[in-house]
Formats: sequence, C-alpha cells, structure tokens
Amino acid sequence: MAEVPAGEGEPEGRLAAYLAAVVKDQFQAHPATARDNGDHSADGLVAPTGVAAQEERIAQLRGLGSWAGRLAEQTDPECRLDLDTARGVVDAELFSLEVRGRMFRDPTSLLDNDSPLEIGGYLLRDYAPLPDRLGALCRQLAQAREWTEEALQVLEPELPEPLIQVTLEGVDGSLSFLHDEVGQLAEKQEDAGLREQLRTAVGQGDAALARISEALKKRRGSEPRDLALGAEGLRSMLLAQEGLERSIDDLREQAEAELALLGEQRDKLLRDSFQGRDIVVVRHELEQEHFQTDTLIGGAEGLLGELRTFVENHAEVPIPDGPNCTVRPTPGFLTAWVSAAYLGVGVLEKRPLPALYYVTTPQASWSAQESDEWLRYMNRATLKNTSVHEVFPGHHVQFLYSLGVRSDIRRFFWTSGFGEGWAHYAELLMLERGLADGDPLLHLAQIEDALVRACRYRNAVGIHAEGWSVQEGTQLFVDRIGLDEMPARREAIRGTFDPLYLVYTLGKLEILKWRDQWLGSNRGDLRSFHGRLLSAGSPPLAALGRWLHSQ
Repeated sequence: MAEVPAGEGEPEGRLAAYLAAVVKDQFQAHPATARDNGDHSADGLVAPTGVAAQEERIAQLRGLGSWAGRLAEQTDPECRLDLDTARGVVDAELFSLEVRGRMFRDPTSLLDNDSPLEIGGYLLRDYAPLPDRLGALCRQLAQAREWTEEALQVLEPELPEPLIQVTLEGVDGSLSFLHDEVGQLAEKQEDAGLREQLRTAVGQGDAALARISEALKKRRGSEPRDLALGAEGLRSMLLAQEGLERSIDDLREQAEAELALLGEQRDKLLRDSFQGRDIVVVRHELEQEHFQTDTLIGGAEGLLGELRTFVENHAEVPIPDGPNCTVRPTPGFLTAWVSAAYLGVGVLEKRPLPALYYVTTPQASWSAQESDEWLRYMNRATLKNTSVHEVFPGHHVQFLYSLGVRSDIRRFFWTSGFGEGWAHYAELLMLERGLADGDPLLHLAQIEDALVRACRYRNAVGIHAEGWSVQEGTQLFVDRIGLDEMPARREAIRGTFDPLYLVYTLGKLEILKWRDQWLGSNRGDLRSFHGRLLSAGSPPLAALGRWLHSQ
C-alpha cells in the first residue's frame, strides 16, 4: 500500500513525492502503460490478473487516495492541476475495479492493454533492434496461457452475447496478426534459436486465443443491460474520471439539445445545398466519392498535406515542431475495433520515431461486396473529417503539445474527456474556419459524424441510467441519423462496455463554453485560447476548466 514517506518536507516536496508515486505505481501495475510511454524496461512484463491481484490493486489505489487526501489544498494553479490529474488517474481505475468489475463482467478485458495477447507494440515501432523486441514478445506470450486461464476463471458464467461477439472478432484479428505477421517474421530469422522461440510463442498465443474462443462460446446468456451502471453509477463514473458533477437530467437534456441542433443543421444543409433531396439519396452521393483499396493510404496521406496547410493558414491553432505523422494500414488485430486510429510516440522513447495514423483498408478475408461497402463507408469526405479528428488539428496536434508539457502526470496519462473532446471540437473548428466552403459533402460528413457522437451521448444515458435495451439504443441511431441496422447496433453495444463514450460530445461542448468565456473576457484571441488550452496536457475536464479560468 502506498504510504507517505517519512520526513515529508515542504508542501511542494510532498506534492512532488505524491505525483512521482502515482507515476511509479501506474507503470508498475500496468507495464503496457510504461511501454506506451517509451519505458522499455517493462518489455515482456504483464499485469497480473485474478481475484487476489485485484484485491491487492484496490488496496494500493486506496492507499494513494488516502495519501492525496492528506495533502494540503493547492493554491498554485499548476500544482492544483497536477494534483487533480493524479487524483483522476487513481479514482478512475478504482471505479473500474470496485464498481464496474470489468474483470468479472466484460470479456473484452481479455484483449485489452493489460493482456499478454496485446503484442502489437513490439512490431509496430522500431524503438529497438528487432531481435530485442522479438525476445520481449516471446517472454510476454509465454505467460498467455496461464494468464488467460486465471482471467477466464473469474469471468461470470453467463455473459452478454453482443460483448462475446465483439471479443470473438477481436480474437480473430489477433489470430490473423499472430500468424500473418509474427509467424511469417519467425521464418525470416537467421538466428535458429530466436526462430524456434518465435514458433513456440506463436503456438502459445494461438492456444490462449483458442481457449478464449472455446470458453466464451459456452457463456452466452445474460443481457447487455446487466452491465448497466445505474443512474448513480454513471454519475459516479463521470465524477471519478472527469471530476464533473452532473445530474442525469442535465446529461439527458444536453444530449437531446445537441441532437436537435445537429438535426436542424442537417435539414438546412439538405435544403440549401442538395435541393431538399432525402438524406438517403444524398448519403449515396457521399459514398460514391471514395478511394480504392490500393489508393486509400496514399489518399489519406494527401489529405494530411491539405489539412496541415489549412490549419497553418486558417485554423488559428499553432502547430509545434515534433515527430511527423505517418499513415499506415490498420494492423489486423485492431481491425475489429477501429476504422481509423492515432498512435503518438512515447515521450520517453530514445529513438526518433514517427507518430502513426492507422486507416483500415479492406482485408484479404473480406468478400468483394464487403470491401466495396467499406470503401463507400470510408468515403473521401468522411476520411477527410476523420483525418481532422485524428491528425490535423486533432490528436496529433494534441500529442505535439504534450511533448512540451513539463508535468509527468499530465504528459504520461491521457484523459478521454479532453482528448476526444478536443478532437471532436477540431472537426467543428475546421468547419467554422471554412474547410467545407464549396464542399457540401464534407459539411454533411462532419454533421453526420457529430450526430453519431451525440447519439452515443444519449445512448449512454439511456443504457446506464434509464434501463434501455440494446435494441432501444440501436433504434436511436437508426431514427436520429438513419444508420443501417448493423452499424447502429454496434454503436449501441459499445455503450454497454464504454459508458463514457459520451465524452466526445460532452468534451466538445465544454471546450466551446470555455472558448466563449475566454473570448468574452478579453484574455486573448482564438489563437491564444487554443495554444493555452493545449499546453495543459491531458487533465480531467473539471480540472482543466478551473485551471483555464485561473489564467
């Protein structure tokens, strides 16, 4: 259990000791977090699982929480922001363990960052010589079968069918990556010993994934609504992770207001730019302008060039120097989860490495129809708006600013409220600054994406606070956006195990509120607002709002 060191010294020293303890604790408890930040002394290490490990972890977190409670109230805005961020890191994990009980109720936890089956990081970046990275990969997979058995033992005997299906899709992606990437790489190794190690590791990973598949297929039974937090649980989760105290009525009303506003904007756009044609017809037009399988990655690269130039000339978001962003096809083990994703560079990395922007391309196992549907879904306008979110001026620009943050607690850890809130705000900002002028299809793509995020907000409140079923959530996406049944259901299901996917919209709306306050108080212009906001790192929303108000 974390304890206050003897001889605490001055208040600044006590705070510094606590912040350092939280960082050390997180890196030790979650080796994947250490690796993500570039600390490769954690290579090959795996977080323990099982009831005893969870009880020990809860005790450690409670100790850190108790320590924070004994610290004096911070009067310096920077110190308070650090302390609030550290508390958020601790409280969010404690909530996940004590209230959500993911280890017991959510099979997707079998493949998350703490799982030994999460091995992509060893191959996706050249942070060390390949033999060193492959050796660490082998050490990690050697633990996969035992870890998997322990994790399966504590999962409830009946689990929601939709979550099982999502996990099984992830298993398929992991198997594909294991055989197509790791297996083929093994045969290319000149070192016979390493080649044999890799073959063994592939077998160990294969056995663990097969065991997960076998076990989950026998546990279908409970309803997704069994994962509902309840009204108080949802409020408590938002307080633990983002420091925000909101009533369910407030959350519902904000989500409904955003849906109504976006619906009106879409209707107006259809009248003014598409002669009032039905959204189904116009969406078909949107989908016709798309790249092909062999041009999708190159097309994304071209869009990034366009977007960077636009940001520099029009968006009033200064772009700091730092690593370039490289576009790559999404690796197989991620294709079940994402259509596009951004991966920054760990701030502790010793080699110069690029940031990565993954775009999912049609997979070899897909039919011609599935590939065509995917390319139409990832149409040019949608890909451009996605690239705004992920790269310029979204997550990549956030990452570049984080490299200049001096506080470890605010540069090592990422909070989704500001992280996703900023990236979603960036989409609106680019529209406001004229990116879609003369391009109504891009304008439509931005509104459609915003409608999805607003429906996520409303669905999370419905699922977790109002007793909604997955089918009711699915119908929301169908009725308010016009999504087809399959993507609508996937969005609704995600809300059962990712309640705070509501922060895309909530975070955006908080930023818009802060922007109005900043510009209305003569503290600076839009450019200074963006620069100041991004310089904070990634604190919880409530803490960030207080800090910004103090500037």
